[in-house]
Amino acid sequence: MIDCFEKNNIKRSIASAVILLVASLFVAFGVAEISFPESFLTFTDQDWLLDIWPKAYRYNIHVGVTACAICGLLIIPAYKLQKDFAIRALETLCRLGIGGMFIFASIFKIQDPHQFATLVAQYQFFSALHLDFVNNFFALVYPQFELWFGLAMIFSPFVKESSFAIFWMFVSFIIALAWALWNDLGITCGCFELEGAQDKAEAWTSLIRDLILIWPTGWLAMRKNKSLIGVWRK
Repeated sequence: MIDCFEKNNIKRSIASAVILLVASLFVAFGVAEISFPESFLTFTDQDWLLDIWPKAYRYNIHVGVTACAICGLLIIPAYKLQKDFAIRALETLCRLGIGGMFIFASIFKIQDPHQFATLVAQYQFFSALHLDFVNNFFALVYPQFELWFGLAMIFSPFVKESSFAIFWMFVSFIIALAWALWNDLGITCGCFELEGAQDKAEAWTSLIRDLILIWPTGWLAMRKNKSLIGVWRK
């Protein structure tokens, strides 16, 4: 009787793991479509598709958001199949994904703080508050926050604190991007590249990405403090 129950439990866990793996691929594909439309994970920039539908590249945001929505729907059956396993797996995936993204995003800014300060100035946010001197300080400090809180989310047990900090970073990004769009500023987000002024669509794609990723970050901020190994201990 116990063996039968355990076998069934293992099967449900495997099924839940497969569904979550597919969901992870969808969210990776979705974020790539939204923010990195010419990466190996994207679909709308494929030559064969553009030959059939030359305007396909214009719908990368729609495809990305749809992929993220499918990911959200896939979580439901994974959760119902094996609740405990699904929650542990989701926490692990979210911590690795969001923490890794912030570590990666910090590298370019730390390497070139002058260029990042120039990009921050292009938002004209601190200028509007007559606080231009804050631009340089922000450019030096913020990437360090991204790096260390990203590392803490993955390698430390302090998931609540690191997620809470990253959550408010997302809030600041959303406010800055909304400010740029409100003032019709055609600038790049500055999250993963430091190329200066870009098309206004850059701000829209970054805003949509941050609005999606802030939700799992908020969920992580409500989790108990555990290391990634501790997440899997009973």
